[in-house]
Amino acid sequence: MKIKKIILSLAILSLVLPVGTASAQSSRGSSSRNSQQIDANILLKPDVLVEGQYVTLGDVFSGIDPQQADIAIAHSPQPGKQVVLDYRWLYGIAQRHNVPWRPRTTADQVLVTRASQVITIEEIRDAVEIALVDRGIQRPFTVDLSSENFQIHLALDAQSTIDITAIELNSRTQRFVASVTTGAQTAQQRTYRISGKYYPLSTLPVLVEPVARGQVIRPDQVEYRDFRSERVPPGAIRDINDVIGKEVVRAGTPDEPLLFRDLTSPILVRRGALVTIRLVTANMSLTARGKALENGSKGDVIRVVNQSSNKTIQVEVVAENEVRALPAVSQ
Repeated sequence: MKIKKIILSLAILSLVLPVGTASAQSSRGSSSRNSQQIDANILLKPDVLVEGQYVTLGDVFSGIDPQQADIAIAHSPQPGKQVVLDYRWLYGIAQRHNVPWRPRTTADQVLVTRASQVITIEEIRDAVEIALVDRGIQRPFTVDLSSENFQIHLALDAQSTIDITAIELNSRTQRFVASVTTGAQTAQQRTYRISGKYYPLSTLPVLVEPVARGQVIRPDQVEYRDFRSERVPPGAIRDINDVIGKEVVRAGTPDEPLLFRDLTSPILVRRGALVTIRLVTANMSLTARGKALENGSKGDVIRVVNQSSNKTIQVEVVAENEVRALPAVSQ
């Protein structure tokens, strides 16, 4: 009797269980298919440039419901900085806000960049120079900052002015540490510390193009440039008038300081050359022909023979083959 009851129970279970199991499997399959449905029109934006303080759904996904586009999902990085949102984080955000999207590969990601205003190293250097002048440092000088790649990134709605709010100066070593403040007296005020050194400058004449040995330097071939004073070599020429009209003894490099030993006064009158002698006084002006007995550059006093009187006189060289008689000697 017991065996018959057991067989009957097994027969009943064999009829019930497949139906119940199939029903459960069908229910789970339907639920799984519903949860895995995605919208092919919703795409990921791999590169995003945001301006505000938050990243929104519309920044990350295209093709979503416009009413969802402005929903904030994360804080933006600092101005000028970047952050990467990986596929796990994005999938979690999509599920949280019922966005029908799922990652296709583990490489799916979004690179978020925060837009910014940039204060360049040149602007910072200019502000530091003004602060040094206010502290009594005499121009001209140049400033070297410890980091030539330093930049300040500000939010787009922040004040872009900068102030040197403090400067620690060592006049012996010429080094300083400056406090650079942006957005002073606002909620976005930030202060950065930057160190550097200032160098006094010397203004010297230089050639702007190569001039060969033996050539005379023209005015259009020379101009002034600034050099660090400690790098100026001994014997450097400082007045441009000491360069123009001089003959090159040793060819120099353009944009480099010129030395007195590299130049000489050109020979305007050569020994044996015929010259024009001029005598100019308040009451008269005379000219005569003569023969040079010596070489002479501009400003040199040389001897010539006056061909009219056959007398030897002293004259001053004023131009090529032209001399000025010295009145007292001529008389």
